[in-house]
Amino acid sequence: MTVEIPEMIGELLPVEPAQRLRIVTEGLVLGAYTQGLISRGRACELLGLNYWEGEEFFSGRGVFPNYDLGGFQHDFGK
Repeated sequence: MTVEIPEMIGELLPVEPAQRLRIVTEGLVLGAYTQGLISRGRACELLGLNYWEGEEFFSGRGVFPNYDLGGFQHDFGK
């Protein structure tokens, strides 16, 4: 797949193609997760991260689990 990125945004990215690809991939995955399109586990899988690496990745970006009272009650059978 090819995606065109506006030049103004492209100028903010590193010159090295592999670094550019990683930054864009991380942004897409973070966006999909925060919008509820994919699970946290799937996000880690797409980024090639294990559980602990994923926790560090998300928390380092201020993104915490999408876990509300309903999820808590469901997990504990209440």
